[in-house]
Amino acid sequence: MSSLSRRRFLALGGSGLAAVGVSAYSLTHAAEPVSGAGANWPPTPTAVPTQPPAPTPTPRPIEPRGRVAATLLPGSDYQVDGVAIHSGQPGPRLMVLGGVHGNEPGGWFAAEAIANWEIKTGSLLVFPRVNWRAAAIVERTLPEIGDINRAYPGDPNGVPAQRIANAIIDAGREFRPELLFDLHESWVFYQERGANNGTAFIGQTVAIGGGATEGTVDRIANVVRMVNGAISTREEFLMRGAATPRPGIQIVPPNNPAPGAPRPQTPPSNGVTFNGTSSLSLGQWIPGCVPILVEMGQRDQAERRRSDLHQMLVRTTLEQSGMM
Repeated sequence: MSSLSRRRFLALGGSGLAAVGVSAYSLTHAAEPVSGAGANWPPTPTAVPTQPPAPTPTPRPIEPRGRVAATLLPGSDYQVDGVAIHSGQPGPRLMVLGGVHGNEPGGWFAAEAIANWEIKTGSLLVFPRVNWRAAAIVERTLPEIGDINRAYPGDPNGVPAQRIANAIIDAGREFRPELLFDLHESWVFYQERGANNGTAFIGQTVAIGGGATEGTVDRIANVVRMVNGAISTREEFLMRGAATPRPGIQIVPPNNPAPGAPRPQTPPSNGVTFNGTSSLSLGQWIPGCVPILVEMGQRDQAERRRSDLHQMLVRTTLEQSGMM
């Protein structure tokens, strides 16, 4: 099996304006001279206008319990179908992407399974096969589409990959998730990579995007720790990008960004240095969202098992969040 190419293997297997409190006196009497002792001085003060209260952030809506079709680029040649699952109860909101790369089936099979889950609190938004045209022929992507996971923040008037990336961000801004899981697959396990340093050698890793608080990093580390306790040593996940060690979790550095890749607009609060145009940058574009990119190793790991492990990570997160 190891001698097969990756493709052959897969074929088989407020308004922002500050209200300035200027008194009526300063507006109507600023030019009046100061007179002597007999003058009517100081004048009777005029009440200062009351500052308007700061706008209260609009609470996230609580949609009625049920399942609602969700669509990116509706009516276009690149329409992406998904589903929003609402519990009818307040709670966290999570978003899941699968099939961004068409030759990573463990991710899209997992996302398709997740799209059928039921939750008891909060809401879940799932797009199982984002790059469904590439998935249909088990290719990473198609030349006419481009690489969606190198296209963020996208462009509504750009090539298809940019349009899809832009639509994902629009959906995220509307849905307002706390976490966004992007389910991917690599070829070789990170701990078996040797001297190689490419993205084909980062299997069995969970990467946290920049901007996550230490509390969120702890939350994901706990999920990884729980999943690792239920799987084999070879299958165990490493965390990429956390700034400080976590007990019982192996932390590995992120890959260096590509030359010329844009830097984050805001510095990450946890010291994570993921940059560039992958989904790990989505925290810059979707307020309040922390992206989590899962890379599952394909070599000598069955497709069904890869899908199961993706689901374990997402399910454990939902359980720890009280959603399941």
